[in-house]
Amino acid sequence: MQIETIHEVNLTKADDAAIAALLSRAFGQIGDDDFDGRSYYKQRHHLRVLGREGDHLIGHVALTFRMVTLGDKTLPIIGLAEVATHPDHGGKGVASALLKEAIRLASGTQAEFILLFGDHPIYARRGFLPAQNELRFLGIEDGRTSTVITLATKHLKVMALDDKQWDDTASLDLLGHIF
Repeated sequence: MQIETIHEVNLTKADDAAIAALLSRAFGQIGDDDFDGRSYYKQRHHLRVLGREGDHLIGHVALTFRMVTLGDKTLPIIGLAEVATHPDHGGKGVASALLKEAIRLASGTQAEFILLFGDHPIYARRGFLPAQNELRFLGIEDGRTSTVITLATKHLKVMALDDKQWDDTASLDLLGHIF
């Protein structure tokens, strides 16, 4: 498998369509096909990590760099999203290799933590820990800003990139949309 990174502004129309098709196949398998033909969930990202086998896209991870507020502290994070493997390549280490590369890339940034939302066991194997923070984010529905949403989540996973400690008792404000 070849792994490549592409900045969002450099995605070709062909790559964008291939990512959209992959996300539909990967997440449609579990009944969660909310992408409506897009290559992203609610908003575009900053960087894509792609796995290819020849000309075929077989895996994807999106990275978003942003500031968030945790309690009374504002800090830089990398959000991982749309971790996807083509169903024909599941169980072959595709997602694991792409996560490893995403973590390596995030480690070279100003980010103090990597955040993601998900329940798959692969995240714990890669070192992500569950966090029970109350979450606040901007709701986006049908391509429009809807409301500010506050809720408790059981799906947040966090990885520290330095010696900082994550406070999972503090409220987490994403200062924007969910990734």
